Amino acid sequence: VKFFDFMGVSTLEEARALDGEFVREKLLEYQAFWGPVVDHKFVMGNVFELFMENKRLRVPVLLGQTSSEFFGTPEVSSLDEFKGMAEKLFGADASEFLKLCDFESGDLEAMKKKAAVPTIEYAIRVLGKANNDTGFDMPLYYYNFDPEIPGWDNPGTFHSADLWFFFETLAKCWRPFVGKHYDLAREMSNYLANFIGTGNPNGEDVTGEKMPQWDPYTVDAPYGMVFGDKSEFVKEQPSELMHFLVNQYFKAN
Repeated sequence: VKFFDFMGVSTLEEARALDGEFVREKLLEYQAFWGPVVDHKFVMGNVFELFMENKRLRVPVLLGQTSSEFFGTPEVSSLDEFKGMAEKLFGADASEFLKLCDFESGDLEAMKKKAAVPTIEYAIRVLGKANNDTGFDMPLYYYNFDPEIPGWDNPGTFHSADLWFFFETLAKCWRPFVGKHYDLAREMSNYLANFIGTGNPNGEDVTGEKMPQWDPYTVDAPYGMVFGDKSEFVKEQPSELMHFLVNQYFKAN
């Protein structure tokens, strides 16, 4: 109802008559996060909160993100605002955050860049720690989709670009995909099909060769599969800032 008022309509029929681009722009202006509709039939509540509370099916979960999407960057315009934001969010631990962002450099733009966090990765790592700490003991498989996406617009790995690969529909897109993309798509589709069928993505490629081993994500081994020009399981710790932010989440909650 509030969004209807914001768009200047009062009924569903009036809303449906609006131009799609107008609705999209008004939604962005409204600054409300979109997500699954809680209908209490298929979606019983806030998905993130239910996962954190283990109010979900006791099954393995595959989680991931595309590397270029949804970065959270501090919306500040001065050093004082940056410091005030840190103190408001992290209290006594603000100095640690400021150090991680190299506050003493005095370079605001550089600090904002260092403070920028991929929000989906952050959410996944929070969920991973909750899965571990609550003893739910169900495998989580994490991936980062990071290949070169071709095209005149140099788009990066934007939201949902991985779907072309998981479902092997590259040929339906105008982008000039080549051999390496088709090889990656074949492997990603294999991983997905294996996971759907068994709860474990590992197995053989259609060539008969074993694909790179994809181990579950744990707090002690917070690693994941990187889908770059090829599939590669990367044993690399998250950044110090990501560690800090995840720990802050649990400290505050």
